[in-house]
Amino acid sequence: MLKILGGVAKGFPIVTPKSNSTRPTSVLIKRKLFDWRQNLEGFSFIDLCAGSGAMGFEALSRGAEKIVVNDSMRGSFLTLKKNQEELNRAFKFDLASIVVSNSDAKNWVLKELKYHFPDSEDVILYMDPPYEEHALYFSLLESLKELGFKGEIWVESDRLKGPKLQDVQQAFHSIIKTVEQGDHFVVIGKLG
Repeated sequence: MLKILGGVAKGFPIVTPKSNSTRPTSVLIKRKLFDWRQNLEGFSFIDLCAGSGAMGFEALSRGAEKIVVNDSMRGSFLTLKKNQEELNRAFKFDLASIVVSNSDAKNWVLKELKYHFPDSEDVILYMDPPYEEHALYFSLLESLKELGFKGEIWVESDRLKGPKLQDVQQAFHSIIKTVEQGDHFVVIGKLG
């Protein structure tokens, strides 16, 4: 079982989907990211391929004003709803601050991003698609670039199965930070 690492909901357990089709971001990567960006007040956070929603709920616990946790798989969506309900029951978050969505990642970007975040300057978008879906990574980044997304994008991949570090870095206009742990990495950057 995963737990929220910091903020108002520190230690709160996050249920994970029962299927093997999702894999949570490692605790060490998550800790490095959120040790670097501890306070998310003033930010919104999108967890695009959320699985359990652990990254988005971590951001909420650390002060994000609004989060979107999205996953196209039904089992993950039901898990997201359960985690949302349990967090709301325990901490009374504003119901409008958590959006749970069951959409294809690319469709969500093309159809929902501008609706939920017309101004993307203070938005962090976390992308962690299945590592094997290399084309999806770059298709999402291209769509975000075409839409003029101005926020930070955090892209997680794996050196063995996913897109290579240098390929992900080259997709960005500017790199803010790269976090690495074993074969896993997260590139943080902006597209424009």
